[in-house]
Amino acid sequence: MSKWKLWNHFRMNLFDLEEKKVKTVRVLVYPNITFQKDLEKDSYIQVITNQIKLLNDIRDDLWFYLILPCPVPSLQFDNVTQWHIDIPTYPQTMRSNFDVAKMQKMLGLEWDFDLVMSHLPEHTHQLVNTLYNVTHHMPPVFGYCHWFDLKSVVAWPKDSFLQNITGLLEMDRCYMNTHSQKKLVLEQASETFNDKTLKKIDDILHVQHLGVSEKDTTNEISSAPRKRIVFNHRPDTYKHFNSFMNVMDMLREQRQDFDVWVPLLSKSNREWVITDNGDGSKEWYYNELKKCCVGYSPKQKYNGWSVATTDGMMNGLPYIMFDADYYRELCDRSDFFKNDDETLQLLNKYLDDTDYRNRKASETLDYIKNELIYKEKLIVMSDYIDELLGKSKSTSTDSKVMQQLVSIIKDNTNGISKQEMFKQLNWGRGIKFSPYRRALMKHKNIYDVGRKTPLYIWKD
Repeated sequence: MSKWKLWNHFRMNLFDLEEKKVKTVRVLVYPNITFQKDLEKDSYIQVITNQIKLLNDIRDDLWFYLILPCPVPSLQFDNVTQWHIDIPTYPQTMRSNFDVAKMQKMLGLEWDFDLVMSHLPEHTHQLVNTLYNVTHHMPPVFGYCHWFDLKSVVAWPKDSFLQNITGLLEMDRCYMNTHSQKKLVLEQASETFNDKTLKKIDDILHVQHLGVSEKDTTNEISSAPRKRIVFNHRPDTYKHFNSFMNVMDMLREQRQDFDVWVPLLSKSNREWVITDNGDGSKEWYYNELKKCCVGYSPKQKYNGWSVATTDGMMNGLPYIMFDADYYRELCDRSDFFKNDDETLQLLNKYLDDTDYRNRKASETLDYIKNELIYKEKLIVMSDYIDELLGKSKSTSTDSKVMQQLVSIIKDNTNGISKQEMFKQLNWGRGIKFSPYRRALMKHKNIYDVGRKTPLYIWKD
């Protein structure tokens, strides 16, 4: 390499370091993946992608280490490291399988972890046990639970609810979908745990509604929609799809001037049921939702948040919803039905009265924009991240060891890795670095460069 190229390379590296000198917060994210056939459609992938995207809009100091079964294009952010590990596909096997040996190898001593975000409570105890015992760190844990194995909901013989809860108890906070769902969890937990533990579970569980991206929200409704009813949920038993189709058959006996779109259905023997999925893109899907007359939100056992419903709402599509607290929590301005007769009455009204349909569509869109923009929820989460870091144990800045660490970093003008610091101090693998790292990140002159491998930099 010529002297000029060498200098230019060195100059660009310095420029990169100058640009990326931040008090980096390194977050290990543990997954809950149940739909490996198409990872981009898996609910965990969609949630964590949105969370990272919005947190990056809010702050510039986060670095995420994501454990995944294979590379995921939508998660290729500049501040994300993807680690790949085999994960069983069947949900119950996945929830029971934690490979300690592979995790030990993955969580190498060269890394720093300030926080753990677990999306799978069933594995959180094993993860914390491994992390605390084989790495230099004991980071606090928070999480997000996409699914609780409630006995009134699961279709398999043996649920994993107790593992849900014991993992949950390792967390400082666990986000979940709805207040209605939280009520179900506490009711089942009361069959096993005492009042003191129930109070702790209640305090740990925090409801965070899965809102929508402001940029994905349409500016205006389609005032001349097709006479099309959409069921954009998974066409499965737990979504009462067969009940929906029974009502559609009854409606077809009354009138034939409408069709039904079920985008996640592979095929149908009813010629008036549309299963077209276009080019598979979100843009096409959203555009088709805008053209529909009304959406249908079915009864569900799980009491969770309906992303399918908010997909339509943010595109100006009004929904009729089963009359349950989890849907009233989602949007109490919608029209609700309790039985088939009420469903038929509402659908006929929407198909016949375009002015009424458009009024409800406008109300739905206004509600989304005023109440369900997800970035506002992530601002609260961002503040919580700072709060959790603030509660983490920190070594005294006056200690002899801290003075040595500060001196080592100051003397290495190009930065120094944690492993090099350990060598200089003759530290072994048993040293817990977390309290020292928290103290270093509080030092006004010390930064951790925003990149995959931690690098400690002094800046006057």
